[in-house]
Amino acid sequence: MPNTDIAIVSLYPPAGKRHAGLSGVASYTANLAHALAGAGANVDVVCAHEPDEPATSSDGSVTVRRCFRRGPTALIDAVAAARSTNAPVVHVQFELFLYGGALSLACLVPALAALRRAGRRVVVTPHQVVDPGAVDRNFVRMHRVRSPSFLARTGIASVQGAIRRFADAVVVHEASFTRNFPDAAVIPHGIELLERVNRSTVRSELGLGSIPTVLCFGFVAPYKGLEAALEASRRSGAFRLVVAGGEHPRLARRNPKRGYLAELISQFGDVARFTGYVSERDVARWFSAADIALFPYPDPFSSSGALALALGFETPVVVSPAVGDCIEAPKDLRVPLDPDGLARALNDILNDPVRLDAIRHSSETLRAGRTWAESARAHLDLYEEVLHADSLARRRVRAA
Repeated sequence: MPNTDIAIVSLYPPAGKRHAGLSGVASYTANLAHALAGAGANVDVVCAHEPDEPATSSDGSVTVRRCFRRGPTALIDAVAAARSTNAPVVHVQFELFLYGGALSLACLVPALAALRRAGRRVVVTPHQVVDPGAVDRNFVRMHRVRSPSFLARTGIASVQGAIRRFADAVVVHEASFTRNFPDAAVIPHGIELLERVNRSTVRSELGLGSIPTVLCFGFVAPYKGLEAALEASRRSGAFRLVVAGGEHPRLARRNPKRGYLAELISQFGDVARFTGYVSERDVARWFSAADIALFPYPDPFSSSGALALALGFETPVVVSPAVGDCIEAPKDLRVPLDPDGLARALNDILNDPVRLDAIRHSSETLRAGRTWAESARAHLDLYEEVLHADSLARRRVRAA
């Protein structure tokens, strides 16, 4: 079996899908792998088992190896499989609960250390970057973490410290995240160039009528600020708020009938539309139908895959002040988070075609430098850098 250039450890969507899986990291990995392959690299993705999926398959020019099960030893099993590909660079996509519950975090250090001992160059992308100093009782309550705040704070600090120590390079998606990873390379979350569908047709099919539509898209979770958006919808009455997405898988496993999404529906079911899980086909339909996509996250700790989708579909976006600071968004895209202020801001935008066009133009500026092709080139440059960090003769990543 010929050597591969890059092995990516992560989750991966089921065959034939791109926007599916237990985490947005799965879709991110599929896009990154295909962009790297499109730039001339050989890519193996070492990922978790999926029901009814073969152990090894080809997704276009990407080799997909489903080699581990999520759980306490997932990372150990994953890096063993990554070593077997003989790839000189192993790129680990990391999120706190991506590989299983809290017990899986104990294997992070042994897994990264095993890669280093095997002579592999290790790149890690932490998809969550949290300031440990901000982890207090409110933080653990909002994120539904079943640990005292001091344990969560210590655990997050330890995990992020281990990544800094054992990785040859760290990738973060926004410059603001370098406060916790000072030496990280900043490579923005890639944006797909997606095709919209006919707006009038899908609005009719989705039963939206002529009322302006504000879309909140993605897994439903407490940290996304949905209560502010829902309360603004209640106080306005001049637009329809659509919450498109199912319960976040980490929360859904606990008690789906009494979970966070059920709480929201019981409180706001009369002022918003809750779609539940959105199929691959309907992703384009909702973004094409919406007048605005809203991202009201009060304290972002990761780049938003849903925001990348909105930009890919050229849907105008507005964001909370905190998201605006995080991604350095133009000022006209920032809206207040207090319900009255948010209701007024959305009403003003939706009732003023000139302002809505300005929002659309400002949203387009956020796409600059963030296509997946540009992301792939930046990643390949980084892989080259870590491969040649010393004078050892190593095989080049780029295809000749």
